[in-house]
Amino acid sequence: EIGMIWAQTTGGVIGDGDDMPWYLPEDLAHFQSSTMGTPVVMGRVSWEALDPRFRPLPGRDNHIITRDADYDAPGGTVHTSLPDAVLAAGRAAVDTGASTVWILGGGHVYRQCVRVADRVVVTEIDCGAPDRFRVYAPDMRVEPGFTAHAGPWLTSARGTALTGEHPVRYRICDFTRDRS
Repeated sequence: EIGMIWAQTTGGVIGDGDDMPWYLPEDLAHFQSSTMGTPVVMGRVSWEALDPRFRPLPGRDNHIITRDADYDAPGGTVHTSLPDAVLAAGRAAVDTGASTVWILGGGHVYRQCVRVADRVVVTEIDCGAPDRFRVYAPDMRVEPGFTAHAGPWLTSARGTALTGEHPVRYRICDFTRDRS
């Protein structure tokens, strides 16, 4: 299975390439539990946006996409094409018995992978984003060929938003590829 996973504001903003306009510990825990033990694929900018303490993402086989074949990503495997990265991650999944390869972004990578994704998991965060945040996720509500299931709105115990929403509400939305 090829899955994509991200968090976004209700307006579809996922970040600015370096940061996100929220802090949501519940989403971090959800992301970790969803991707642990699986191969993950991400673009160079997403790799570099990870806190160096968590790069490579522990417990996951990290695959990084960049045009620079000489790029150094200690602990990760560098690929110069998205198809090569997904194929290598798929082989790693088969070798380790993982059932999913997770695509972790960023925005350009997500848009390219929608057509091959079997599943998309989105944490929707009920907050806005300052103008500097201009990276958007694909709008899965209008992507053809997916069935959506939105979980209930939950309230974060410690989450914060740069635009001041308090308390921060969120929900997990699961989009599954129709296979009829």
